[in-house]
Parts: sequence; C-alpha cells; structure tokens
Amino acid sequence: MTIKPSAALVRVLLIDSNLDQRDALESELARQGLIVSSAGDIRSAKDSLVASPPDIVVLDVDLEDLGGFGLLSTIVTETEFPVIVLTERSEEALRLLGFELGADDYVVKPCSGLELTSRMRSVLRRMDGRRVEHMALNSGDLSLDSDSRQATLAGEVLALTSREFDLLNYLVGHKGQVVDRDRILRDVWRSTSEWQDPSTVTEHVRRLRHQIEVDPTKPVRIATVRGKGYRWEG
Repeated sequence: MTIKPSAALVRVLLIDSNLDQRDALESELARQGLIVSSAGDIRSAKDSLVASPPDIVVLDVDLEDLGGFGLLSTIVTETEFPVIVLTERSEEALRLLGFELGADDYVVKPCSGLELTSRMRSVLRRMDGRRVEHMALNSGDLSLDSDSRQATLAGEVLALTSREFDLLNYLVGHKGQVVDRDRILRDVWRSTSEWQDPSTVTEHVRRLRHQIEVDPTKPVRIATVRGKGYRWEG
C-alpha cells in the first residue's frame, strides 16, 4: 500500500544518527513552527514512516555508513513523501546519486534551522502544486500524466525518478523553447547555481536521453543548443 503525506499540519521526520546534531536541529525546527519527530537509525525511521506519516522527510544519508542512500531509495519508491537529503559530505558524485535516487533537495551541513525550514517550505509548495495539477502532456508517442506522475513512450511505461519526470515534463511543456541550466535549476529544482552544481541538470538530461532517444549519443528529442541550453523537439 502506498503511504501518502498527511493532509493537515506540517510534520517533519528528521532522520539522523548523530544524537547531539539531531536534538539541536529538532529544537531549531520546532522553533520555526514545525512539528518534528526523529529517528536515529534505519529501522526506527521505517517504523516512524508507517506509525506517524510526515509531510516531509529530512534524511542524513551518512546514516550507518552511507546506508541512508538505501533508505532514500526505499522512501522514494514506496511512499509519496518528499525527501531532503542532509549530509556532511559535499562530493559531486554523492549529490548526483542523491538526485538520481529521487531526492527533492540536497543540503550540506552545517546548515541553520531557518535555511532548512525555507527549503522544506519550497519543496512542499512544489508538491502542493503537483497535487492540484491534473493534466497530461503529449508529444508524438510520448505521454506524461501529471496526476499519476507516469510517463509512457510508445505505450511503454518509463522507469523515471520523481526528478526525471519533473524535468521531462518541464522540457515537453516548453517545446521549441531553449532553456538553460540555470533556468531549469530555478524552475524544476527550485534552486540556483549558488546552491547546486548545474552539472546536476546535465546528468539528468543524460539519463533521460538513455530512456527516450533511439541513439542517446545523437539525440533528436532533447536537443542541445550549444552555449545556450536544451530544447525539446518532440
């Protein structure tokens, strides 16, 4: 059964194995008016997701020697909770892995409760927009349903992460327009190049091409406009 976010108060599940950091951040978030529950390991985190479904999850992927990435994958594939990844590690490869697995945002410690609250509210606003947007986009043999968040190509369902779906939906919705990476970061990730490396967009486009192009090395659907950005050709 799919677990869905609660519909009333904003509830946060904070998952962090460092007790001192978890307690400090939990107190800061509570001061920002959020209702916070916490977990210090993968098992208790899974129990909390079922017993008290949150509106958003803040997950320290350093949990149990980077075992948090496995938990991230589980949350994204088995629930509808948005997830913000929290970590002390800033390597690009780990950031890309987090987004590939479906994270909605990626925050490097140390960060303030105010910053984290702002990011959570941004993610939740975006999620609220998804819930009220019931429409389908069609481009040739590609169809995207924003209600079910499902994309099909020639009748076959594509195995897209949440972020890949958002990016594809955005590109198709701007068919014929050139959109650069900074604009995509702003409109799809709700972020900027000051917070996230634009190469994140490049990697997601590469992954999309492998799913929708006949020859990903010679893309005809998602065109690269050298020095400008990307354009959906259909």
